[in-house]
Amino acid sequence: MKRRDFLKQSFIIGAAGLVAPVPRIYGAPADGYSGRLLVTLQVDGGWDVTSFCDPKMNVTGERDINNWANTAETQTAGNISYAPFADNAAFFDKYYQDMLVINGVDAQTNSHSTGVLHNWSGRNSEGYPSITAMFAAHNAPDQPLSYVNSGGFGYTADLIRFSRLENVDVLRQLLVPEKESDGVYIRSPGDMARIREYRNQRHTRLLSDPNIISRHQENLAAYDSALRSKSLLSDFENFIPANEDIEPNEQVNNQVNSNLKRQMQMTLATFEAGIGSAADLFAQGYDTHSDHDTLHASLFSHLTDSIDFFWTSAETAGLADRITLLIGSDFGRTPNYNPDMGKDHWPIGSFIVMGSNPSWGNQVIGETDEGHNAYAINPATMLRDDDNGTIIYPAHVHKAVRRYLGLEATSVDQDFQFLTTEDFDFFG
Repeated sequence: MKRRDFLKQSFIIGAAGLVAPVPRIYGAPADGYSGRLLVTLQVDGGWDVTSFCDPKMNVTGERDINNWANTAETQTAGNISYAPFADNAAFFDKYYQDMLVINGVDAQTNSHSTGVLHNWSGRNSEGYPSITAMFAAHNAPDQPLSYVNSGGFGYTADLIRFSRLENVDVLRQLLVPEKESDGVYIRSPGDMARIREYRNQRHTRLLSDPNIISRHQENLAAYDSALRSKSLLSDFENFIPANEDIEPNEQVNNQVNSNLKRQMQMTLATFEAGIGSAADLFAQGYDTHSDHDTLHASLFSHLTDSIDFFWTSAETAGLADRITLLIGSDFGRTPNYNPDMGKDHWPIGSFIVMGSNPSWGNQVIGETDEGHNAYAINPATMLRDDDNGTIIYPAHVHKAVRRYLGLEATSVDQDFQFLTTEDFDFFG
């Protein structure tokens, strides 16, 4: 593979719109990251899992929980039940062996902000990092794009920085500043040499400031080291799909225009280049207080199609067996329709964990009743236990996922432990 001059990315760290404010700057290492990979898919707004992975039939004499249940029955793929709604059948039939469904997870709130916080940090109070931030900080803290966040919850607790890769054209120009996005060279080698010289002089001037603080000096030294050496980041452009292969936005319904597949492409590009280890994907539009069925049907079809695109692309890139994908939302939706044929906020939801042929696949843990209220589950047996069980909360899921990913009892976990939370061995 052709290696380009490292100066192409000389301004990538801290560039507007690409990298968020950072606690520290890292030089890119000589070797790429080749370990486990973590991706979260944050389904924003509150998804209706009773029309997805925790299907509910209507109860005689009660208000309808789902219109589809008037003409159809709950379906199964392996051990996993799903609703005959949208394009669910194709998705569950294809991937049931690769997924663990955790139902009856109580977010303990109807508030979006608290629900997002609780489900993606494991806590319903502020100050705790995303599991993706923890994973990246533990596994690949020195990689230039170790943690990519495409929206949604991405609090880092100063463990690491996160990066945004929203505009592919701008990204290409940052990586290769001598070229326009259409590939036309606009700066000569002489121009680039002068830019290098100016940068070096400025760097020397900043370091010679007698008032420079040690933290700033360390950051400047790391930045300079990255620019003066060869780096995997200088090859990143080779892993970004060509413009004609970049996935366009999709008009999902009259409310949602989605770039989810492009988020997936850019995430997988960082993984394939060896410069990333974790990412948050973001899907919007699930807060359906009116016209629920129509909107949710299109949203679920887009979601499952996109997840299929993700795994197919990951397999093609040779990455699938390294990836853990965690899918969840703010909470669920009410077990009935409002006067606008919408559904409102409901604290009970689900998580889905996916991998490539995992030992824990084709499994459902957690249970809810006909009205989508959570049952208590015994952590030892993983079965309903009204006397000795506990409701599953996001903390239980996060604690188990941390352990599965090798984060428990590490330096990134020590200030954020779930000390009094029961152990659910979801992956045993």
